[in-house]
Amino acid sequence: MTKKKKAMYGSMALAAVIALTSCGGQSDKGGAPTTGASEAGASQTTVPELAITEPVTVKLYSHYAAINNENDLQALFSTVREKHPNIKIELIKGITLTDMIAAGEVPDLVATTHFYMNGLLQLGVAGDLNEFVKTYKVDLAQFEPQAINAVKSYGKKGELYGIPYTLNYGVLLYNKDIFNKFGVPYPKDGMTWEQAIDLGKRVTRMDSGTQFIGLDLGTDRTLARGYSLGTVDSQGKAAFDSDGYKKTLTLMKNVYDIPGMIGDNKKYTYGVDYLIKDQKLAMFPSWLAAITSRLKAVEEAGQAFDWDVAGHPVFADKPGIGREIEFQSLMVPPTAKNKEAAYRVILTMIGEQSQSVMNKDRNLTILNKSEMKNQFSSNTDIFKGKNLAGVFSVKPAEAPIASDYDNENYKYLREATENMIFNGVDINSALRTANEKANKYIDEVKAR
Repeated sequence: MTKKKKAMYGSMALAAVIALTSCGGQSDKGGAPTTGASEAGASQTTVPELAITEPVTVKLYSHYAAINNENDLQALFSTVREKHPNIKIELIKGITLTDMIAAGEVPDLVATTHFYMNGLLQLGVAGDLNEFVKTYKVDLAQFEPQAINAVKSYGKKGELYGIPYTLNYGVLLYNKDIFNKFGVPYPKDGMTWEQAIDLGKRVTRMDSGTQFIGLDLGTDRTLARGYSLGTVDSQGKAAFDSDGYKKTLTLMKNVYDIPGMIGDNKKYTYGVDYLIKDQKLAMFPSWLAAITSRLKAVEEAGQAFDWDVAGHPVFADKPGIGREIEFQSLMVPPTAKNKEAAYRVILTMIGEQSQSVMNKDRNLTILNKSEMKNQFSSNTDIFKGKNLAGVFSVKPAEAPIASDYDNENYKYLREATENMIFNGVDINSALRTANEKANKYIDEVKAR
């Protein structure tokens, strides 16, 4: 079938769905998305409902979207199940997406993070949702703007390959007990990295045989994403020999020059569990979702400690801009068998009722509503009395576009970082070598 015919049939199918909904089919109240759902609180307008009057099973494939079991399904899709009892959502497990496609069993929905969109486009499981957005008057302005911009960046001709449904947010987690122990002030929202490093230096010390670490910056790749840096530039060439990466490694060098930062066996990364479980790390930039689940587990295990959160640190020349945007999206394959039901799932998922329910649990809303964000995880009381509002005072950076070369290229970046830390290689030389290796690899792949 030609692309032209496919597009024609797709439009006919969508039109048929609209006709069905206007002929007295069952509908729910308040489940459809609204227009003008922005911070300004514009008026809301309902859109045509999609009637699902017969039982249907929507097959969902989670591609690194952290949907692994029934508990995850309930946390995300409880409102869908309540409003649409005829829709059964079946989580596909035990098979790769590639094998499913080969067997002709394409899922109806694919949930993924934007980091994996590029690969899914190559598999052909991402349909263009612009017609869906137009037909159902989905107001893209209601979403976190960086999320929509990131999705749009994958559409070379204006295609929209996914609809975001939940957001993750960069956050600085810190152990108040350590700061209290050494009489050092707590971190502030949106500090520069230089300020955070200086603060970390003051609590990096040996005390009664215990080595406390002030600040773990995270990995070189995540730090660089504050500049929205990927591994290749717009011309398809390696991007490591650039000012952004030089500033990134300069910060890392400043941290690892602090006495005590490098431990036995050349240990130089510590991670969020070193703060939450071992409780020997004072500050760590992490994801809001990652710390929410871990802090709850530590509390339930009777290992609670005094902690708080602050707005993510920023580069001095990027004030107010923290870690890159991270979010999950739903995609509808062009050959999905139950598109109508899949559309209904998406429409309900992005509706305000569903977003509020998800947000009060452990899935941060994708809507650009600060009052709703401040209610994040309120059902669990994890952030009761904490500086949650301060986290959202720092805006996320635009996400870099993933490339086919990232997995290999990031190995060269890690080599550059470790050569700088352990072998005394200067930053310019380390990054120049990484750039040369990455370009060589890119050329080899293109020549295959």
